[in-house]
Amino acid sequence: MVVMVPGGVSSSPIQSFPAGNAPVQAGVSNQPWSASPSAVSGGFVAPAPTGIPSGGLAVDEQLDGPVLSLLTTAQQQQGGGDLNGAASSLERAQRIAPSEPQVLYRLAEVRMAQGDAAQAEQFARRGLSYASGRPALQASLWNLIAQARERQGDAAGAAQAREQARVSL
Repeated sequence: MVVMVPGGVSSSPIQSFPAGNAPVQAGVSNQPWSASPSAVSGGFVAPAPTGIPSGGLAVDEQLDGPVLSLLTTAQQQQGGGDLNGAASSLERAQRIAPSEPQVLYRLAEVRMAQGDAAQAEQFARRGLSYASGRPALQASLWNLIAQARERQGDAAGAAQAREQARVSL
């Protein structure tokens, strides 16, 4: 299946997963910001996007092809310095999967990179509301909240968020 993303930076199609494949299992990494180098699904091997917290996905929390494609595109855009393009891709992913905490995490991360710590904190806090049962993802979100609070001059709030990150693990 090929997914075309309107308004994208490039006119080339984004490769998605073939329809009917079993859910993609994200690997667990010792780094909270990276996923496994590949995800294996029904014999199909596709690269997993980097920069996504690796809390692992339960069967009912699998990302579908378009959302995963948009996350991958956003990671590439962010890596290439196109923060506005990354934000746009992530906003599209959020419209498709509004309660997916990984999308909210990545959107918060991009907002931090854009210098909008207040909005980054808001997205991370929303991500927390959907990340129950995923302690590594919760810890990553709390750490992002701590960074956002530090940038906003709230040292006490940052310390509280870091404590929550430790509790989540």
